[in-house]
Amino acid sequence: MAVQSTTQTSSIDPALLPYLTQGLERAQSLFLTGKQPEFFPGQTYVSPSAATTESIAQQEAIARQQSPVLQQAQQAFQTSLGQVGQTAGGGFLNANPYQAQMIQAATRPLEQQFSQAVLPGISSLYSRSGRLGSGAMERALGTATESYGRALGDITSNIAGTQYQQERGLMQQAQLGQAALAQAAPSIYGQQFLPAQALGQVGMQQEAIAAQPLQEQLARFQFGQQLPYQQLQGYLSSVYGSPMGSYGTQTTQQPLYQNRATGALGGALAGGLGGYALGQAFPSLAGTLGSSYAAPAIGAIGGGLLGGFL
Repeated sequence: MAVQSTTQTSSIDPALLPYLTQGLERAQSLFLTGKQPEFFPGQTYVSPSAATTESIAQQEAIARQQSPVLQQAQQAFQTSLGQVGQTAGGGFLNANPYQAQMIQAATRPLEQQFSQAVLPGISSLYSRSGRLGSGAMERALGTATESYGRALGDITSNIAGTQYQQERGLMQQAQLGQAALAQAAPSIYGQQFLPAQALGQVGMQQEAIAAQPLQEQLARFQFGQQLPYQQLQGYLSSVYGSPMGSYGTQTTQQPLYQNRATGALGGALAGGLGGYALGQAFPSLAGTLGSSYAAPAIGAIGGGLLGGFL
């Protein structure tokens, strides 16, 4: 195995060299030694307008004071919840304050008829027949009184039963309403946080406005801190990107592999030709070897041996 070395040499076109040199000098001045970039000297954020600051101030004032609308809504919810709960629990089933008056009004015509017509009619009837105070009269009065009492009871029962059924319907409706109020309770509970949430939003707006000058200061500071590194990086990129960095001399080595049989044959051929040339150049050497063909033969043998070992 043999090692072959290859050397490649390249150089810059002389016609381009002045321009490349000028460009690198310009890059050095631009990135390192010349006037450096500056952060914008003016204000880089928009100051809040008078309308914005006034709006924020009004929102803060509203958020800090007690809202009468919110208080009334909460009170109405609590009142409704209490009344609905009482109705749903059957608190008004037998608590109609006008029930007695309603019964009295319904039975008044019957009382008037019994006292002004029925009783006098029975007395007059038995008086004319001469049987006033008799047993028959007493039985007639008993029957009339029983009928009168039964009529009063029917009227009272109808009024009380109707009111009970009506109140039971209201009771069931109240139970449904109570369930709806229970579902609305979290929303009503959350309303008490509305002022605090509004105040927090006002605070966030104020903090955002106050943070703008600080953000500008941080940006200026970071710009100054990063400027040297950015300029150096730009300069090095300009240098590495120029053709000057790729020109020079490069040497590579690689092994050469040969077939021994082919090498021996080639060596013998080369040796034979060399021996023949030596015999022609030095006739005395051929005479010493004894023949004009000895030198080529010896050269072929030596060349074959050398080619086979390489």
